[in-house]
Amino acid sequence: MPYDAMPLLCRRCLDARVPEGELIAYLDHYVSELPETVRASEETYLSRLRQCAECAHFRQATCVLCGCYAQARAAKRNQRCPLPGAPRWTEEPEPTE
Repeated sequence: MPYDAMPLLCRRCLDARVPEGELIAYLDHYVSELPETVRASEETYLSRLRQCAECAHFRQATCVLCGCYAQARAAKRNQRCPLPGAPRWTEEPEPTE
């Protein structure tokens, strides 16, 4: 299944609360299914996640500024931190061959 056809769990839409461990496992799977053309490098991804984890706007795997799951947003090369005026991280440049 293409990554953009994969349903993404939405905390607002869930009838029952998904246990945090189950959500993290789901997000790990989502990230692993991203095509290489979309996915940020492992180094960039991990750096972004560290910065998100230290942010006051990060709660229960979610960025409260944009509503995205931090893992899903941080894993995509063309994404940036939504912090207004001073994003913690920006887009990763396209790799050169």
